Amino acid sequence: MDKVIGIDLGGTKINACLINEKGEIIQRSAVETEAKKGRDVVLNNIQKSIEALDYNDALAIGIGTPGFIDAKNGIVTFSGNIEGWTGLNLKNAVEEFVDIPVFVENDANIALLAEKWIGAGKNYKDIVMITLGTGVGGAIYNEKSGLLSGSNFQGAELGHIILHPGGDYCTCGQHGCVEAYCAGTAISKNYEKLTGKLLSGEKILKISSQDVDARKVLENYQSNLAYFLTSLRNIFDPEVIIIGGGVIHSKDIRWDGMIEKFNKTCNNTENIDVVAAKFLNDAGVIGAGKIAFERMSNGK
Repeated sequence: MDKVIGIDLGGTKINACLINEKGEIIQRSAVETEAKKGRDVVLNNIQKSIEALDYNDALAIGIGTPGFIDAKNGIVTFSGNIEGWTGLNLKNAVEEFVDIPVFVENDANIALLAEKWIGAGKNYKDIVMITLGTGVGGAIYNEKSGLLSGSNFQGAELGHIILHPGGDYCTCGQHGCVEAYCAGTAISKNYEKLTGKLLSGEKILKISSQDVDARKVLENYQSNLAYFLTSLRNIFDPEVIIIGGGVIHSKDIRWDGMIEKFNKTCNNTENIDVVAAKFLNDAGVIGAGKIAFERMSNGK
């Protein structure tokens, strides 16, 4: 059975896996990203992650990286996470130390592709995916047109839809973005605003059944997610919205309230499913493997 390497370039770790045509992970490796040390160090760590695998068994490599990505040419058009990453032709840089083709894609897009391939989205043709973690990522897939990239490779930046005009500052420079209210960090931030106490989001959710202020923060968070989901449903009309990211670990606490508020807020929820992602930490490597298989066969 043919195999490829899927690489998920994260802020702290580079995860690399040997993956077969069924999406099964055959072998794993992981190294520190060392993003603060800049481009050359990160590229060297990517090489280490590849060489730790049975590299000779792979036909191609797929890489998921943060930022705006010209996937056709393998260029990172913008990324603020790694010094020197903006403008890098990542495809060419990695192909300098491997003898197989390399394909590059945005990290949120590859998470969606993993879900579409063998996860929560495999039975759907029109998909919107959001990832809730330190930030809010987004990806949009349509069977006819594929992934939405936009004219400047900035499509599906769903975390930067304005949710509350003139609201809280967002790291993108805008005020009132979804990311400022729906990222996992928003739970801690809003609890501190309300009480003056700094607790982790996980702790706040755990005490929300006893602590009145924690409960209020949770309900506001659920409401903001419901407004966000409503906008996504009415703009894109997908068959399904898949929710992934680290915050999904708290699904049992926040999910039912979010869905209840979405059903009350949205004018039509009959023709759409809202589901949790199947893959969390492995979504990146599986999706990167998928693009390697697809683009290798397409010659792109």
